Amino acid sequence: MAAMDLDAAIGVRDRALLLLGYASALRPSELAALHTADVSTRLVGSWSPVRRSKTDQDGYGQMVGVVPGDYWLTDPVSALADWLVLRPVGSGPLFTRIHPRGVATSEPIGVRTVSRMVQVRARAAGLDGLPVSGHSLRAGHATTAAANGASIERIAAQTRHRDLNTLIEHYIRPPDALANSTSRNLGL
Repeated sequence: MAAMDLDAAIGVRDRALLLLGYASALRPSELAALHTADVSTRLVGSWSPVRRSKTDQDGYGQMVGVVPGDYWLTDPVSALADWLVLRPVGSGPLFTRIHPRGVATSEPIGVRTVSRMVQVRARAAGLDGLPVSGHSLRAGHATTAAANGASIERIAAQTRHRDLNTLIEHYIRPPDALANSTSRNLGL
C-alpha cells in the first residue's frame, strides 16, 4: 500500500478495490459488477450482495461480509469509505474508471481492469516473479485464512465454494504442505 499515492483518486480506488477484493474473497467479475446500492457500510463492517456468480448462475444472490481491519492503511471498510468520498455521487458502478487527468468518472471498470490493476500493483510491491492475477485476491484470502487457522467450512462460506475439494486442492493445500511436511523431522 505504501507504493500507492493515496492522495490521487487512482490510488484511493485501487486501495479500496484491493482490500475489498482480498477481504471479501470476491472474483474479479464480482468486484467489477458491484454497484453503490449493493454495498452497505457501517462501523462494524460492510456487506454486499453478489447478485450473480460462477456458483450462483440463477442469480439468487449471496451476502458477503467484511469486517474492519485493525490498521487504517489495510482496513477494507475505511478504504471503501475513502473511495466513496472521491467517486462521483449517485448510483451506479461502485468501482469506476479514472480519467487521464486523475478524476474519477461514472464509467464502470471491467474485469480486465481489475486483473491488470492487481498485476500492476503486485509488481510495484516487488512481487515480479510470482504469477499474479485478479483471482489472486480470492486465492490469497483463502490461503491466508487457512494458514491462520480458519476452518475449511468458514473459508468455504466466505468464498462461496460449493466443492470443498476445489477449495482444499487449489487454495489450502500449499500451507498444509508446509505444516504437514516431514522434512522438519529429518534433522537437517
